[in-house]
Amino acid sequence: MSMETPKWQTEFRLFFSLNHLLVLTDNISDQCMLLDSGSGSLRGLLSLEGYLVHMLRSAGYPRIALYDPVRGFSDGGGTEDTVQVLKHLLDDEQRQAGRDGDAPQGHLHTRGERKALQVDSFRDAAEAAYLLGTEPEKPSAIVIRFASRLLSRPDDLDMDERMTFLYLRQFIDEAGTGKVASGQGQQMLTSRIILLTDKLNDLPAWFYVGVPKLKVIQITRPNYRLREQYIREMGSYIPGYADMEETERQGFLDRFVGLSEGFTLTDLNHVIRIMGQYRLKAGRVEQAVMFYRHGVTENPWLSLDAEKIRNAEEILQRRVLGQDRAVRRAVDIIKRTVSGMSGLQHSSSGKPRGILFLAGPTGTGKTELAKAITELIFRDERNMIRFDMSEYRQSQSDQRLLGAPPGYVGYEAGGQLTNAVREHPFSVLLFDEIEKAHPSLLDKFLQILEDGRITDGRGETVYFQDCFIIFTSNLGISVASDTVPGTRVQQVTYEEDHGHPEQLEQKVLAGIRHYFHEEIGRPELLNRIGDNILVFNYIEEEAGRKILDKQLDGICRKLLADRQITLKIAGEAHRELYALVVENLPKAEGGRGIGNVVETNLINPLSRYVFDQDVQAGETLCLEGVYLRDGVGEIRIHKE
Repeated sequence: MSMETPKWQTEFRLFFSLNHLLVLTDNISDQCMLLDSGSGSLRGLLSLEGYLVHMLRSAGYPRIALYDPVRGFSDGGGTEDTVQVLKHLLDDEQRQAGRDGDAPQGHLHTRGERKALQVDSFRDAAEAAYLLGTEPEKPSAIVIRFASRLLSRPDDLDMDERMTFLYLRQFIDEAGTGKVASGQGQQMLTSRIILLTDKLNDLPAWFYVGVPKLKVIQITRPNYRLREQYIREMGSYIPGYADMEETERQGFLDRFVGLSEGFTLTDLNHVIRIMGQYRLKAGRVEQAVMFYRHGVTENPWLSLDAEKIRNAEEILQRRVLGQDRAVRRAVDIIKRTVSGMSGLQHSSSGKPRGILFLAGPTGTGKTELAKAITELIFRDERNMIRFDMSEYRQSQSDQRLLGAPPGYVGYEAGGQLTNAVREHPFSVLLFDEIEKAHPSLLDKFLQILEDGRITDGRGETVYFQDCFIIFTSNLGISVASDTVPGTRVQQVTYEEDHGHPEQLEQKVLAGIRHYFHEEIGRPELLNRIGDNILVFNYIEEEAGRKILDKQLDGICRKLLADRQITLKIAGEAHRELYALVVENLPKAEGGRGIGNVVETNLINPLSRYVFDQDVQAGETLCLEGVYLRDGVGEIRIHKE
């Protein structure tokens, strides 16, 4: 089957004949496909440098020079000894300048069996390339690697750095042209210089902007068609591939291509080698990709307790009280996630495992549900990685999450989010109070939610496909005031909306839509979240009673475990505490408010009593009642 030629290779062949200097940038460390010119089949994989040397030899260049700062100039295999030619040119230049002149001087040395010519600086290397490329009637091709490292800062060049690029610019106008023998007689060739750079902005803009004889070519990562063709060509190295029927084989290719979104050819080659080395048949390609990405062979998503997931609604409702409707919808999303059916309607197969957006009044159990989901899926709520988005209010906060760009302080440390996901790829990610983050930071979530990956400041790809992402928000509870700038007006209140869940949900959803559409202008982010928005209701009296009972039970258990003190709570004391909870529900902040009531009216006076009465381990206390005196919590209590 004839393979599609990568776009950059087509561009290179076209513009190589038109431009004297080419800059190849972006995915320059990847392998390159060498295709048969007749059949279009894959002949092999080469490094970019190897591919360029092959093309230059095919073009008939007699002099091919390769330069990098480590090995200096080496010969690229033309018909002439390019290193020796360069040595003569530099010696002549040195003689003309005099022994104490500034002309570059080359030092011959050998690396293994290869002869190389080392110069003292990048400026000398650029001058040497200029001398070689402008020699009349002697067409040469020079490939310069690590062009990104020719200077320290592209916007602040010293004189030597400026001269380095001036020599290269001058070459563009003076490139030598000459005749060389070919299979069809003679042909005219013009000297060329090819720079390889990781990022274009590592070069000074004045060097490449508006220069007609200079062409920048971006080497992109292979698209889905190239990945499929490459995998098909390499099928003989994949266990079980040859035994597949064509329909089964196409299904495998579709899965592999979807899982490898953003992969380079080198990445694909490594996954295929893993499959061969560990005897992973084609049907286990997901395991091979996971092994390559995360370095683990077992996927926690595939080893979940099925019975526990079936009973997820009951388990979550025992922990998140009074939010049965939200819990029921969350369980549907969890089961969809566990069954691997998330995102079936979308073309991208790299989306995160699951997405939840938890909205509603404060203290109603949003964070508690996130913890409960983590414990349900990963057996321990500590597998949740939490980010308080109020800490990311500044426009440059994305550098804290994803890492600073190269050259900035802390660049090598990476980002808080990307480091965490790289270390714990199977996690629940909680982004608490997402609306408090700077709006520009939210743009970073577009790619995460759509493609399940992002590139950090170090240029490394981090994958989120095995993460469950949860956002919490108080959006819709209040809105910006139309009359008093800088203030907010309460949109949802306990008095108006408790007991009316549909009414509360409509208000909150309207507030969320207004925020994403009107306030920050990011409707596409809301589209990525989709229908995964769960609205929590106010805590009602019955739920308040359950929360109170749960907190009292926790106090008794911890007091017995930590201090070996037994606490018994009489019915009267319980009723009085419950009355205080009900009284404070309208102004309390949900479950946290109930905890504050318990702290003020029970824990504080109980602590006072235990300390003042020197209560010892093994003793039993009987709580008879609670009351307020001058606004301070008091208790009626005695020892048994």
